[in-house]
Amino acid sequence: MTRQSGFVLVNALVIVAALAGAAVFLLTRAEGGRARLQASQTAGQLTYYLDAFDALAITMLNADLMTSNHDHADEAWAKTDIAVPLDRGRVAGRILDQQALFNLNWLNDPAYDAAQTAFDKVLQRASLSPRVGDQIMDFIQPGGPENKRTYAALTPARDPIGGALLMFDQVADIPGLSPQEIGRLREVATALPGGLPVNINTAPVEMLVDLLPEFPPNTLYQILNTRDRTPFVSVDDFVAALEDRLGEQLPEGFSPARISVSSEWFRADTAAELDGQQARRMTLLYRLGRQSGTLIRLKVSQFD
Repeated sequence: MTRQSGFVLVNALVIVAALAGAAVFLLTRAEGGRARLQASQTAGQLTYYLDAFDALAITMLNADLMTSNHDHADEAWAKTDIAVPLDRGRVAGRILDQQALFNLNWLNDPAYDAAQTAFDKVLQRASLSPRVGDQIMDFIQPGGPENKRTYAALTPARDPIGGALLMFDQVADIPGLSPQEIGRLREVATALPGGLPVNINTAPVEMLVDLLPEFPPNTLYQILNTRDRTPFVSVDDFVAALEDRLGEQLPEGFSPARISVSSEWFRADTAAELDGQQARRMTLLYRLGRQSGTLIRLKVSQFD
C-alpha cells in the first residue's frame, strides 16, 4: 500500500467514525425526545383520568343535592370508593365530607371553649403527639408564631402572620411537622371558614361528644348511634331527640348554630396509574346549592 492510499484510508475511517458518532448522537436525541413525548402524553392521559373522577364527584354531589336536604354516611357519594381498571392502568378515588372533620379554624374562635379540648382528643385518637397541636396553635395565633427565626431560615423564607388558615396545606409550612404527621392530621382535620358547623350525621361520634360537653356523653352516644339507621333530617330533629332523652330545657351553653345535618365542603382523593407512571390529586369541592351546583375550589396534583 502506498503512503497516499494509506492516508486516504485513514481519512475514510475517521469520516466513518465521525458519521457513526453523529448517528449515535442523533439517535440518542431522537430516543430521548420520543421518551419525553411519551412521558408527556402519559401525564396528559393521567390528567384526564383525574379530571374524570372530579367530574364524577361533582355529578354525584349535585345528584344528591337534588334528592336530599341532609347528608349522611349511607348516601352514594359517601360509599363511593371506586377502583376502575383501564387499558394499561387504573384510576381510584373517594369522596370525603370535610364538615365531618375537625376544623382547625375553630381554634381561632375564643367563644368556642370546647374546640381546644376536642382537638387534643382528636390528636390523641389519631396517634399524634401533643407537640403537633402546640405547633399548630403557635402557627395560627394572632400575629403568628412567637419565634419566627425557624420560618425565616426556610427556603424560601416564610413570615407567617397567624390567624385563620386559608387551606389545610398551610400546615406544611410549619417546621418540624413530618409528612407522616401531616398525612395523619389530614385524615381527621381540615381548614374551612371558622363559622361552618360540624355535620352530626357524618362526624365521628367521639368528636361530637367532645364538641358538645354540655350534654352527658352517654346521652349523646345513645342518640348519635341511631343515625346509621335513621339519619337526622334537621337540627331540630336532633334537638328534639336531646329534649326527649333529657326531659328538660337544654343547657344555655348549647349553640345549635354549631351543628348541621348537611355539608357544603367535600374533598376528592384520586390516584391514577398508566404504563407504570402514577399521579395523585386532592380536589376541594364546594357545593353551593341546587342552582349553582358544586364547584372546584382547589386542586393539587402530583405526578411520580
